Formats: sequence, C-alpha cells, structure tokens
Amino acid sequence: MPDAGARPHLLIVDDGPDMVRLLETVASPTWDVHAAGDLTTAVEIATQRPLHVAIVDFMLPGGGGFSVARRLKSLQPDCKVVMFSAAPVGHQAADSPDVDQFVMKGDLRVIRRVLDDLAGRVMPEG
Repeated sequence: MPDAGARPHLLIVDDGPDMVRLLETVASPTWDVHAAGDLTTAVEIATQRPLHVAIVDFMLPGGGGFSVARRLKSLQPDCKVVMFSAAPVGHQAADSPDVDQFVMKGDLRVIRRVLDDLAGRVMPEG
C-alpha cells in the first residue's frame, strides 16, 4: 500500500538552469522533483530512485533528448517521458517509441496541465 503522504517523482532534464527552476516551481506543489542537466546525470538519478515522469528537453549536451528518453525507458519502462522543446519537433517525438507526450517549451499552462494529469494517473488515490 502506498504511503498516503507519498508524492510522485518527477525528473526534469534540461541544461538551462532558469528553465529547471521554473519547472521546479510549477511542479513542486505536487511532485518530488529531481533535476539533471545532461544524459549522465539523468541516468544516475534514474538508477537511484523510482521515477514516474521525466520532462526531457529535446536539445541536450552529451546526448539529445531522444537518447535520454531511450535510456530512461530502458532503466524504468513505466516512467512517462514528456519531451519538450521550443522547436517544432512534435512530429519527431510522436514517432519515438520512448516518448509518451510532447509539449512546447514556452506554454507553462499546458505543462502544468500535463503534470497535473500525469500526477493523477501515476499515483493512485490513497
């Protein structure tokens, strides 16, 4: 039985510290938030704790967003991967078996709505 006080785990993978802080602010009321700026750090976090959702930037140093999504799914197949980008790459994300959803980077209302929806789906009501 899950702990009634448990919160879902979210990994934010973005090399922009301002974007990470912004997403942490949006997500922290509902999520236990972890952040990584690159593929290596994201993999380290994914091997240390369960992740329910990962928001992954499309363009990352040391391995693009699709590389991160592939590694996360190989480590934690049930983790929902949300790809986000300021570039119009939704069609590429839709074609990837490792990406569950795509969100444009600039629309915080949509990102908040997606996170709220996912929190309700990944954490059963206690």
